[in-house]
Amino acid sequence: MVRLVIFSVLVIFFTTACQMIPTDYAEYNEGQWGSKVLIKDKVKSKSFIVNVDIQAIKNKSLRMDVTAAMGTPVASLVLNGDQVQYLLFRQKAYYEGASSDRVLGPILSVPIDPKLFFNLLFDEAMTDKNWSCIKDKIGFLLECKNLQDQLKITWKDRKGRRKAIFIEHSKAEIQMNISSFTPHADSVFSLKVPKSFQKYRVR
Repeated sequence: MVRLVIFSVLVIFFTTACQMIPTDYAEYNEGQWGSKVLIKDKVKSKSFIVNVDIQAIKNKSLRMDVTAAMGTPVASLVLNGDQVQYLLFRQKAYYEGASSDRVLGPILSVPIDPKLFFNLLFDEAMTDKNWSCIKDKIGFLLECKNLQDQLKITWKDRKGRRKAIFIEHSKAEIQMNISSFTPHADSVFSLKVPKSFQKYRVR
């Protein structure tokens, strides 16, 4: 009986310990992430929370579905290579064109190129000369800065598959709390445009 109790305690201990070890996302080439995002819009002096579900194939394709706290669709974005498409549901607007740091302004209030989400999700340092990054003692990305674009990105609270990503800019701040991860992506990297939506080119 005593041996059974000791064995059970050890199983619980090691299971809990494994759940606390940070996931090395750099080992994966694709995945799905669930997150809750706090957005502080400094320009409009307001804060709000949205749910963001992301699917990505590393450095190739990305899909981002944004919903309000009650599940109401806010926006959907798809990135394939350098081309981006996104829907703004409240505005009944559809945009397409080249990806740039202007794309996510209407969605997350911060000027950041959607392609950077490959780095944020897969924990890979930016290679552009304007970026400088540092890692923690065990080799995980800790902070990346781009002084030219006034961007600072910080990774914190890594526990199992959870992590928090902070994006700071003079116009807005984002706190993205990753709560779930599945190591595969579905083939959903396209958008169906409702007939009632007005179409625009990304500028």
